[in-house]
Amino acid sequence: MRRFRSTNGRWTGFYLCYSRSYNMLGREYGRRLTAVVLSNSVLAAGVFVFGWDPHLLLLLYWVEAGVAVGREAIQSLFSALPPSEAYKPTGTRVPFPLESLSDVRGRICLVGWLPAIYPRNVPYILLTLLPLVTFWPLGGLLLTGIIAPFSGSFALPTTLTLGVFAVIFNQASHLVSWLWSGEYESAAATGSGSRKYLILVFLLAVVAPFVVRSAEDAGIGRVVLGLVVVGTKIGYDLLELRYPGFVESTVFTDKTVGEEQPIKLPDTEPIRVFDNDYRGTFVAAVVSGVLISFFGPTLFVVLLGGLVGALVGGSAFGTSYGLVVGGALGVAAVVTCRVIVEITVGWIVSAHLVYRIHSDTVVAYNTLTDAAQWSVPRSRISEVSVSPGLFSTIFPDWYSTLKIETHEGGSYKMGYFEDVESAAGLLKRESVN
Repeated sequence: MRRFRSTNGRWTGFYLCYSRSYNMLGREYGRRLTAVVLSNSVLAAGVFVFGWDPHLLLLLYWVEAGVAVGREAIQSLFSALPPSEAYKPTGTRVPFPLESLSDVRGRICLVGWLPAIYPRNVPYILLTLLPLVTFWPLGGLLLTGIIAPFSGSFALPTTLTLGVFAVIFNQASHLVSWLWSGEYESAAATGSGSRKYLILVFLLAVVAPFVVRSAEDAGIGRVVLGLVVVGTKIGYDLLELRYPGFVESTVFTDKTVGEEQPIKLPDTEPIRVFDNDYRGTFVAAVVSGVLISFFGPTLFVVLLGGLVGALVGGSAFGTSYGLVVGGALGVAAVVTCRVIVEITVGWIVSAHLVYRIHSDTVVAYNTLTDAAQWSVPRSRISEVSVSPGLFSTIFPDWYSTLKIETHEGGSYKMGYFEDVESAAGLLKRESVN
């Protein structure tokens, strides 16, 4: 320490900064190690003290996989780095308008004691969650022996609550440690391990029960098998703790962290400012949600909802009237959910846009995420046209939009706001000069 102080003050600062970082990482590692040891010790005690069956341990690990997926989905909301283009959602709008939300720049601060969340991460979370959420319940049915009984059905003991609590404690401590250490600043949403848990659930629900059943048939005792199951999980936890991301590196073959090009903003004050009208965004979201429900792939989900509603209504009322009412309610429920999704996305993507027309640039700024969404130099504008929209005759003052074309073939939309004609005239007049 003296050598660093006597040579150069800069070395002293570097050494102290490195020491603090090393101590902080050491403390975080110690916390996670403690949580891993405590949670797995409870499961090991279940084998000796409570007489837990190996198949019951697999069921607990199945619960942990589901809780871990929820934890990593929450973590992905806070991931600050932009996701890689290799995992960018496609242009599909079913079951969610993924692409429009993934293009949103900026972040939203909900409360002061939590980091900001990034709306652009939501589509990536959904793409990794949907396959696992679909298969996870099936894994539970397999493990409990309700279907395809590898293990046979068994009664769940009251002490199972203790094991579930240990699992939740381990995952909750991991989440708190992740947020406390600031790891979200160096993570991207595509770095989530949800895909690895899909593989893990498959191993737990299909492969592991078969192996355990074969070992039982071979005469291996319950305690030995239980210790093997717990020991395997402890080894996996310690390996993941020592080498973070070693499993993700085998699941994600491309680079998970991308680059986000900054948007250049003019230094001058805007000539005119046009605020997006919430009413236009709301109406557009409702219309889009209804149309997509009946004129897209979502139609299958709508028909399924109508069928389920008809079956429930028919069994409840026992008449043709019940079939019709139940079917209508089922269709209405699905369409309503789709409309709510569109309204939520519209509220984030476009409802808070402010269009600033500068002398040399047009900027679309999202006041909700506190970031510019796009900017176009006036010299690149080739055409400005008013796009009235399908329902402009019903909502003439605030439903029309403005379309900007560039010489490079780019297209940008401004709307919904009043005085669209004046904005078009201003752009046409000044873009020529």
